[in-house]
Amino acid sequence: MKHIKKWLIWTWLPVMLLLWLLTPPSNSPWIKHTVFLVTITMQGLIFWLVSKAQSQADEGKYFGLTEKLYGMTLFTAMAIYTKGIWIITPATSPIWLKHLFLGSGLFVLILCFLYFALKKVDEQADERFYMNLAKAACTTLVLIVLSLIVLSIVTFFLPFTLRTGMVLIFTASMIVFFDLFFLIFEKRG
Repeated sequence: MKHIKKWLIWTWLPVMLLLWLLTPPSNSPWIKHTVFLVTITMQGLIFWLVSKAQSQADEGKYFGLTEKLYGMTLFTAMAIYTKGIWIITPATSPIWLKHLFLGSGLFVLILCFLYFALKKVDEQADERFYMNLAKAACTTLVLIVLSLIVLSIVTFFLPFTLRTGMVLIFTASMIVFFDLFFLIFEKRG
């Protein structure tokens, strides 16, 4: 298993580097770097979750509310992020190429979301689950409000146009932060 993980990492990183080098620059130079940073972060998170799930497979197969919540929110965040990338990237020379790849990726993410949404759960929600859910939601709300305050201060000093793709990418990152906060509160107990 470790051999497969090493092979995955050593093939994944050069592909990401090659993809970054071959992608043409965008209108704003920071967009390309931000898109690839978020892409690598999301893919790393998926690799980590898959490897963690495989290591816990020996303990027994269990699918509870927490796993359902993680699956649904992560695939929702990736779908929203994909739609944001779809909007923010310039058109390709054959116009259908961008729509084909991003549309098929979005379709797969929606299918994965539906799989987790319709999968039966082995447990009922308890008080601790609702309490951790509320803590994660409140912490994410505070993070959203703080980031909007920082954005308003930045736009006060520098003219800045907020585009639809940026809002979708921000929304996807807030969903991922919600998952991380929920994970922290679940582990803390």
